Amino acid sequence: MNNLVNIDNIISQIKKNCNISDAKFWGEYSICGLLLRLRELYRSEKGLKLCERIPYEEISEWMSERENIWKELQDKELEDIIIGESAYGPFEVSNINKKLEERNLIYGAGYGIRMKPSFFLADLISKRRIDNYEVYIAGKEYARDLADYSAMIQDNTIFARVDTTKLLLWGRFEELKARDPKSPLSYAFSRYGINHDDRISDDIERKISLIALSEIETYIYHELGEAIEGEKLGDEWKELLLDLSGRKAEFFTRGIKDLLADTTDKGMINYIIKNQKEGSLGFYIVFLDGYRKLLFSEIVTAFKKFIDSGDWQFIEDARIEGYKKAKRYAERLLSVRKDFHGKVEVSEYIEKEIIDKIKIVKS
Repeated sequence: MNNLVNIDNIISQIKKNCNISDAKFWGEYSICGLLLRLRELYRSEKGLKLCERIPYEEISEWMSERENIWKELQDKELEDIIIGESAYGPFEVSNINKKLEERNLIYGAGYGIRMKPSFFLADLISKRRIDNYEVYIAGKEYARDLADYSAMIQDNTIFARVDTTKLLLWGRFEELKARDPKSPLSYAFSRYGINHDDRISDDIERKISLIALSEIETYIYHELGEAIEGEKLGDEWKELLLDLSGRKAEFFTRGIKDLLADTTDKGMINYIIKNQKEGSLGFYIVFLDGYRKLLFSEIVTAFKKFIDSGDWQFIEDARIEGYKKAKRYAERLLSVRKDFHGKVEVSEYIEKEIIDKIKIVKS
């Protein structure tokens, strides 16, 4: 990389946009969530191995520097990416990658929760086509923001990120000793040859790198599910999310979409079942949180039955039921939007008449 001065300049430009995005949105994370993301970002920027200890004084100083950078950039707008004599908007992914693929690099950009812009630049491991979608596998990352998506989609392009997935998995490995040996987390790692009492080592890091390569294949099918269900829901759904931006109802609505993506016929869980990926099933339960967990209790019950029996039909039955439920809620949300004209009215109705009542039923 050092001999490619122009690439170093592009990395710098992308990092600046990452910092501009983080400067505007860091307050959207909880304190614990922000600290975890900063720790991951530090490890990524410093090129530390997963098993290397992060010196407290060094990361504290780095965090202070990052805070100062954010203060300087919080009122700035995202900047074009200059490549050669051409300027590209930060979301002109296809045009930027036409210039970068010849260097075996891949650039990704998109919007996350609360419409936070997210960017990364990484080594290109591989590229292939699934149905009508171009799928890129990204390796070592040279620039990234606080967001920690293992995969993301823009238009007909899916980006799967190995480095980010490794960091997420490593964080879970560090929790392993504190968990019950019979927990879903212990089960998931055991399917990949990592045991409850294994210690941090280079060998564990190697195994987690291999797990990440396997797991991103699963995440790709979540993104495929997102695309398929997004087409069915149409522009009204996108408009609904914009109406709800920044409110509890937005997280609920995104949770419904995620559940549809997971449970659709070509989605994540179907892929897990077809390939009998026991480890991926375990990690699905581990990472199931928020409104998806609230709405999809069937999969937790099915997982327990599967552990006892090894019968994938329990998982398939839960998948089908989860999809039906998510579809009913999606249809109801779209119907609610038609019945109300004010954004606040829509949000308040969803929170009081749908979300709160689900919680009451669950409790």
